[in-house]
Amino acid sequence: MRDAILEILTSEGRTVAQGALAWNWGRTPQTIPIPGFRTVKQVEENVGAMEFGPLTPEQMSQIEVILKRA
Repeated sequence: MRDAILEILTSEGRTVAQGALAWNWGRTPQTIPIPGFRTVKQVEENVGAMEFGPLTPEQMSQIEVILKRA
């Protein structure tokens, strides 16, 4: 289960952190995640998530199925 979700989150070259942000964005257009950071590298990674945007509705459904919520 964990590996399947990680595969979706890291699709298209996202890091795990970027995938987590994409998942939040994919839940609703009104959601704006405010990630924490401690280093410049973390800031760059968080900003880089914007290049990918939210997970697609299909990816969101796949995660729900994996979590047995759908």
